[in-house]
Amino acid sequence: MIKVYTGVKGLAMSLFFIVGTFLFISILFWGITEVAELLSPLLIVGSYLMILIFILGVLPSTLFTDLRPSLSAYSVLMSQALGVATWMMSFLYIVKVFGFFGIFFAFLFQFLSPLAIVTALFKGTWHMAGHLLLWIGFTYWMREYSQWVLNLSPRGQKKGDIIDVDALEVENHG
Repeated sequence: MIKVYTGVKGLAMSLFFIVGTFLFISILFWGITEVAELLSPLLIVGSYLMILIFILGVLPSTLFTDLRPSLSAYSVLMSQALGVATWMMSFLYIVKVFGFFGIFFAFLFQFLSPLAIVTALFKGTWHMAGHLLLWIGFTYWMREYSQWVLNLSPRGQKKGDIIDVDALEVENHG
């Protein structure tokens, strides 16, 4: 009798844990969907504003060598923010098109934005596919740009340092 009770208790606890986890994830995704829906106009405007600031502000500022380390940091931050906006818009689009099953389909393959782009192309919503393609492109371009700028000016290197090429003299012992 005691072993049966323990087995039923363990089964009930496992079932309770599974149902609780499922409800938690469902409420979390519902909350993310509501927030993304509420913030979608702000996300669209903010994303294009970041792209505009990047093109008109950060790129021309690369000419100033003293600003390059901070420009690299700004590019990474803007890239991360644009990546989050892209993920939220992709998530919202997938949930709108596929419903609740779209969430599991997207996380099963773990590539939400490409799935949203392909879905938008098949559904004929070209503007959504265009937005997402542009945002993904700029997200990765900003990250590559930040690495390139960081490689242009290593941190802490000043004129006259031992690393500076102008300070090294090369002798020919021929």
